[in-house]
Amino acid sequence: MQRALAPLPDLSSVVFFRKANRAFVTGRGPFAVEASMGVRRFMRWGMWLFLAVGVGMCLVVGAIEFHLHQQRADLEASLVTVDAKVVGCDNSATSVPDFVYKAEGKIYEHFSDQTLAGMCDNKPWKITYVPGDPDKFAVAPDSPLPEADDDLDAEYIVGGPILVFLAAFYWMISWFQNRRARKENRLVSEGGLLPAELIKAKYYSGSGDGNMPSLRIDYRFKAPDGQMVDKRQSLSRFDFYAKTVPPAGSTILILYVDKELFEAL
Repeated sequence: MQRALAPLPDLSSVVFFRKANRAFVTGRGPFAVEASMGVRRFMRWGMWLFLAVGVGMCLVVGAIEFHLHQQRADLEASLVTVDAKVVGCDNSATSVPDFVYKAEGKIYEHFSDQTLAGMCDNKPWKITYVPGDPDKFAVAPDSPLPEADDDLDAEYIVGGPILVFLAAFYWMISWFQNRRARKENRLVSEGGLLPAELIKAKYYSGSGDGNMPSLRIDYRFKAPDGQMVDKRQSLSRFDFYAKTVPPAGSTILILYVDKELFEAL
């Protein structure tokens, strides 16, 4: 049985917010924890899994993006620009000016896909072509390459950061659970029992599917040094419904370590 720091009332008259703690007080069961070892282990492994996959995805996506941009830059750097002249400017109704240029030892003559003002103004022109395929050209400074379409799908780009964010969320939950577990270990190993009076209990039903109900309790007890202590505590796990909340004046038990660490059972 858990040690008592003061005379305790008959346990049949004591209200326990977690029924399992009645067995704990009498030595017939464990303390009712908020987060079991299995849950904390699941959160810890989930954190490392999300972190590893998220960081790996970020690195892979970054490497692919770098490769694609480098590939595009290499193609742009390989383009060749040469002088060109315009022919077909005889001002006849059927004449269509085009460009003549020399590339890779051959003479090429092509119409421009672009509408160029002043094409027949007898001024110098330059064209840029793709090495190995001089028929693909554009009037400088434009590029004969098609518009870059090297962007990855959005889910690949945002997938990594989302997984890293989930890892951070799991770490935060795991940190709170481990902190709570250390507190529970101290309560069990160092704590003693004290009687207390329930001053008020208020039930909060929560809202929405994911908002769990909670119970806020106010109680008063005499500490081992003789001082009266008033405390307000919020419970997220309890074995009551709105209509079965214990009334003011009910006797409860406190697991007490020191003035900084104690908890209603």
